[in-house]
Amino acid sequence: MRIVEKIQETECQIRQYSEKEQELTTLHRAFPEALKKSILLQAVQGKLVEQDPTDEPAEVLLERIRAEKQRLVKDGKIKKDKHESIIFRRDNSHYEKLDGVERCIDDELPFEIPESWCWCKIRNIFTLQAGKNIQAAEIHENPFPGSYPCYGGNGIRGYVAIANRSGDYPIIGRQGALCGNINRGTGEFYATEHAVCVEIYSDVSVTWACLFLTALNLNQYATATAQPGLAVANINEVFIPLPPLNEQHRIVQKIEELFPLVKGL
Repeated sequence: MRIVEKIQETECQIRQYSEKEQELTTLHRAFPEALKKSILLQAVQGKLVEQDPTDEPAEVLLERIRAEKQRLVKDGKIKKDKHESIIFRRDNSHYEKLDGVERCIDDELPFEIPESWCWCKIRNIFTLQAGKNIQAAEIHENPFPGSYPCYGGNGIRGYVAIANRSGDYPIIGRQGALCGNINRGTGEFYATEHAVCVEIYSDVSVTWACLFLTALNLNQYATATAQPGLAVANINEVFIPLPPLNEQHRIVQKIEELFPLVKGL
């Protein structure tokens, strides 16, 4: 009886230990990604690197972006924004001017940003364009001579014989459970209708754009249906903080130093 009692007591302790071990294993597995998210959160709030008072303010960069987009509209290369949003500070508050109407948006902004930064909407600084549909039969699982990567809603879907994009773009997946995920397409590639290419202006860092778009967790704006999806119109309305150009590069440099260390944990 004493032997049975001891074994039963030991089994209970072993079971408790096993549960704690599983909890610890789960924590270890989740910790690197949680730490990456924390680093990105510090970055988008302007807390990851020191502010440099000699940096050109983000407002100046934003004006250059507006001017560049206006030139492209004039040349017929992009469509004019019929409802341009202008966000500005006044009396320690943020306001949005839309269609001639001003309104305070302090309650809509998720956090404070440094004085040299500015808030804007995604459509103020980028141009978003979804790709084109392609038949599944045209997409091959493996690369072949003369093929191009084909991006869908969750990254590279396969390889195809034609390309419809050339350059360096953040790509937002807009369909499926992982919609809102950010990939990066470089060189020549094909973007399907489930992949939204993000056009960059005025020497804004593509790497910075990928990092900040990731930090915005765009998946939270997806439609709650059996097949979640993100409308380009909804993405365009998301607020994004814009740092000075030089600080963008410092943020990228710091994250490129930290992420490999996190991966090694």
